[in-house]
Amino acid sequence: MSVSCLLRLDRVTKRYRDGAREIAVLDEVSLDLRPGEASGIVGERRSGKTTLLRVAAGVELPDGGCVCFAGSRVAPSIDDRARLWRQGGIALVCGDWRPPAGRRALEQVAMPLMADGVSAQEADRSAQLALERVNVGSLSGASIETLSIAERIRVNLARALVREPRVLLIDEPAVLPGPSDARELYALLRGLPRELGLGMLIASEDVSALAGLPRVLSLGDGRLSSSRAGEADVIRFPASRTRKGSEGR
Repeated sequence: MSVSCLLRLDRVTKRYRDGAREIAVLDEVSLDLRPGEASGIVGERRSGKTTLLRVAAGVELPDGGCVCFAGSRVAPSIDDRARLWRQGGIALVCGDWRPPAGRRALEQVAMPLMADGVSAQEADRSAQLALERVNVGSLSGASIETLSIAERIRVNLARALVREPRVLLIDEPAVLPGPSDARELYALLRGLPRELGLGMLIASEDVSALAGLPRVLSLGDGRLSSSRAGEADVIRFPASRTRKGSEGR
């Protein structure tokens, strides 16, 4: 693998059982992500987008193929994978984040660093910078319960960025009540790879969330259809085969 490739999925397969049936949610999926590169994955509900991101992040292990980060294969050991998440490697942002109540935004963002043994003063300093990076620095003292949905999403993003990851994976970035909130959030996300030099992969069933990304991939029937950057914004879904039962996540 080229050292410029931060994240590589090489013929990754992930299967689940549905009674007596075995379903390949990911079927030999391959993907490269480089520093400063932003890519999107569009797929229907239960097409396997969440599974793909969880495998890419090392949260789940593939049944076949391999995941490599910065030239090294992601190890099956949970301790090794935890170090990968903590030491500025990979951050996974989920749209269904449910923060604990009763804490200020600054505390929510500082918590991952505090768990790593960083001093409270240093964790707070880094958390404030992360909040400012996503344009909610003025809300650091606000209780999470008082924030709007859009503001909570930005706090969640700051929480992922506080460890300064090299790869940012985002699962369903937002379902926002107002179109202006969505536009502002998506513009912020598109600028992060260039600003921070990280690789970013966003998965969504909403194509508008991926508009403007240099590369958008389509996930369907366990397969990833890709385009060359600049050739097309979105690749259409492959024709779906009728299947019974669960199709993935």
